Amino acid sequence: MAGVLSALPAEARILIRMKLAIMRHSMTGGKAAWMVVGGVLGLALAAATIWLSLALPAHPTVVADLLAAVYLMWALGWVVGPVWGGSTLLRADHFGLLPVPRRRLAVGLLAAAFVGVTASVTLLAFVSLVGYAVRLSPASVVVALPAVVLQLVFVVLLSRVATVVFGVVAKSRTGAAFTGMLIAAMMVLAQSGWMVAVAIQVSGVLDTGFGPGFARTVRAVPSGWGVVAVESAARGDWWWAVAALAGLVLLIVLLLLAWSRSLGTPRRARVTIRGSRRVAAPRRGLFAGRTGAVLRKELRTWWRDPQRTQSVFVPLAWALGTTALPLTFGEKVLLPWAAPALALMAGASVANLYGQDGTALWMTLLIGSERADLRGRQLAYLLVFGPVTLAVAVGFTAWSGLVWVWPWVLALVPAMLGGGAGLGALLSVVALAPGPDAHKRPENPLEHGDTTGQANLMFWGGLLPGIPAATVLALGTAYDNAFLLWAGVPVGVATGVFLAWWLGRVAVGRLRAGGPELLFLMRTGRSKPVRVELPKRAEVSKGAARTALIGWTLGSIALFPQGLVPMIFLLVGVDVKSWFLAMHVPGAYAWPIATVMVLLGSYLYFLAIKASRKPRATPGQNQQLESV
Repeated sequence: MAGVLSALPAEARILIRMKLAIMRHSMTGGKAAWMVVGGVLGLALAAATIWLSLALPAHPTVVADLLAAVYLMWALGWVVGPVWGGSTLLRADHFGLLPVPRRRLAVGLLAAAFVGVTASVTLLAFVSLVGYAVRLSPASVVVALPAVVLQLVFVVLLSRVATVVFGVVAKSRTGAAFTGMLIAAMMVLAQSGWMVAVAIQVSGVLDTGFGPGFARTVRAVPSGWGVVAVESAARGDWWWAVAALAGLVLLIVLLLLAWSRSLGTPRRARVTIRGSRRVAAPRRGLFAGRTGAVLRKELRTWWRDPQRTQSVFVPLAWALGTTALPLTFGEKVLLPWAAPALALMAGASVANLYGQDGTALWMTLLIGSERADLRGRQLAYLLVFGPVTLAVAVGFTAWSGLVWVWPWVLALVPAMLGGGAGLGALLSVVALAPGPDAHKRPENPLEHGDTTGQANLMFWGGLLPGIPAATVLALGTAYDNAFLLWAGVPVGVATGVFLAWWLGRVAVGRLRAGGPELLFLMRTGRSKPVRVELPKRAEVSKGAARTALIGWTLGSIALFPQGLVPMIFLLVGVDVKSWFLAMHVPGAYAWPIATVMVLLGSYLYFLAIKASRKPRATPGQNQQLESV
């Protein structure tokens, strides 16, 4: 290791040591656990890629086609990963003002990018190309070795350039919409990518081979040029092999030059102030009064702010992609649930409204319009997501041809929309995630406040408003009673209206009582130190944090894909085995295994919740905390 470092430029050695120091000091508590879990999952995916290169399918070209497709998935993961998972440890803008030539800085940052778990796992996955070359010829092995290195350098540089491009594109509404759809697509593939594997298995292409169009496409993109070089060397077409490797080298040079150009001193964006025309404020209807003024302001914000645009397209693309993915194997059973899924995920977009606005809260507190401000935000949310959700409900339910689901869709959509409006408003006040003001937002679109906890709470908590309507619908279905079945619709509407009003009222009270503390939190990023007599809680131990992480991760796997999803398949009669354990056993044992998985997942969730709770501190610890 020391010999390798000594051969690098001085800037690269300094940056590598800096990154190693950051990684060493950040390996604590939950971050360390997440790093371990991510490394284990990455190793599993790399092992699966190597296993694929050694498989022996019936058709001889299937392995090469699948390898080229998998390499494309790895490249897309590197493109979206920094945007989805946050910025890199060493951000280029931290070094933009240093008196270092941009190209030397780019080389140093590139060298530091190879130090870490992600690059090591990706290198292990690309070693599968050598395993495939061994099956062809010794000449292919000679070509595969440099191809593996070039592929790794290519995906790392592509990731860095893509981060810069996304940062620039996301500043416009069109770019924000594209970024939102891309993030949603990665979410859909991460949670439901198994459906694509099922479609491939059902179609029988593993025995007959992929079509020529698919084979040419996955080899035409740069991630497949390594496969092209190996296959060409096996056939003796050395010109094609050299051309493929030379193409990767050329792309690497071009990406390095493009990235180095972006590392200079950041320039301020030009702002054009256009004249505005005076519009008379309506005196009647929904847009009248203080609440109407906030509503008009919020609707303009939803339309003009790129971050809000992204917040609209993420739930829309996620809901449509999740429910349309079973069409790959001819199933329409999920299409009617697109609207409830959209209403459920839309709540995550309003879970941090005050955090998105930054310190603008001081104007609301100054004039004392907390109620009008919060109610206007709720109405704007319903006007933004209500019409599109209703259109998706009508269109996708009619497309599915399933008549029996109409009462379910019409009852669950208003319940979840209203529940999301109320719960999102409350979370925006009681669980605010501080973020920068609009003019100080960083280029990475996901570095505008860490709302992971709020989004998870909104997703799972957003299911609760549908319980009253679902209970009435289930009774109507069980007793085959049409009156009870359609009675679920007014129950869902009443539930949504009540939760939006009641939770919004609670949020208004909390905003009035703790508004200055929220403003302090947004300005400084930390809670205001207030001396209270209530018993304080100690920090969660590292062991408890690991237990909580394992509980959330394994509990989600056991409860949903191994428990609830097989139960749904058994109820509707879908014969899909894939990786669902309950679908691989005889019919008499399928339900018991799915039930055990649900109970196991629920118990792991219980352990995770219990471990996440901070223990109460002793009186001695209380005194120490007070002194601090």
